Amino acid sequence: MEENRLLADSPVNRGRQLELDIIKGLAILFMLLVHCLECFIELPWEPTWANRLIYFLGCPPAAPVFMFALGVGLVYSRKNSPRDLAVRGLRILLLGYVLAFFRDFLSRYVLYLRTGSAAELAEGVNEFLGVDILPFAGLTFLFFAGAAKLRFQNIHYIAAALIGGAANLLLMGTSFSSPLLNHFGGLIWGTTEYSWFPFLTWITYPILGYLFGQLLIRCRDKTRLYKICLWVSLPAVLAGGLLYRHYGLYFGWEDYHHTGAYWHHNLLGNLLFASFVVAWTSLAYFAAAKLPEVVVKTLSRWSRNITVMYVIHWMIVSWSIVVLPLPFTLPWILAYFVVLVPVTDAAAVGYLALKGRLFPRAPAGRAAA
Repeated sequence: MEENRLLADSPVNRGRQLELDIIKGLAILFMLLVHCLECFIELPWEPTWANRLIYFLGCPPAAPVFMFALGVGLVYSRKNSPRDLAVRGLRILLLGYVLAFFRDFLSRYVLYLRTGSAAELAEGVNEFLGVDILPFAGLTFLFFAGAAKLRFQNIHYIAAALIGGAANLLLMGTSFSSPLLNHFGGLIWGTTEYSWFPFLTWITYPILGYLFGQLLIRCRDKTRLYKICLWVSLPAVLAGGLLYRHYGLYFGWEDYHHTGAYWHHNLLGNLLFASFVVAWTSLAYFAAAKLPEVVVKTLSRWSRNITVMYVIHWMIVSWSIVVLPLPFTLPWILAYFVVLVPVTDAAAVGYLALKGRLFPRAPAGRAAA
């Protein structure tokens, strides 16, 4: 009877989980693609099938998947004490603002000096005070640091996600006249269009990943686990999608003007995207054995280097806006993307190799995501 149990009482499934590497590698690939579209196309973009597909790939299979994998990785990481998590959170939070300064404010300031347009300078300030995925990731690590300090159990994480979703519904639409207050409010809920990753909306996915990681690390039979996940998640995705459409809610598939509903989605959106993430991860598990080895190795490398690739590609894209004649047509955007991917990949590998030589460190536990 013991042998038929799906879950063991203690961890039995350690090490890197290939399906998580695959979904994270695809997530950064789709992020690069959608950022090229957003930054180089003429706005508002036309809702053609090609544009819709790119935007879809840059929505559910990108950020929600990335943050889900972050939560799973916390289960597998050995460096998950409250202090370790808090230090990591503060570093990522700081990195987010450093990136925003060079990517958003400084590039816009150069455009302001070139054109004399005060609108460029104002946009640079607004984007610098925006809430990108790195500040959100920093807050996420700080949340888990506090949860570890308080010795949260799984029920507490579930309660936190539900309370956060309820608070998000109450606060949604609330804003301040002060840009600074709006920025701090935007870190928690979506006060402006520049609050791309407010905490209360997006914390659901790291929490879901953490809870899923608790199952995965004790799983005796991953094939059986992922079959169950598919049977549950695929109908949930279909039902959630139909409800989303019924209530007139959108997340970027329809046209440019509806993307705010993706960044600031509510509990219904959380259920839809959470179901999608589980289904996507399950499909990646079954696809892993059929993918060519070179594809698996590439996606795994991108998974390990995802934060560095994220920063590097944004620096390339943002400063391309300064020097290139824009907007581009879609074929030129795709050509730029095809060049951007290997350049970003090579730069990330080179940077991490140089960092490893200059600042060697003792081997540490590696996260699964």
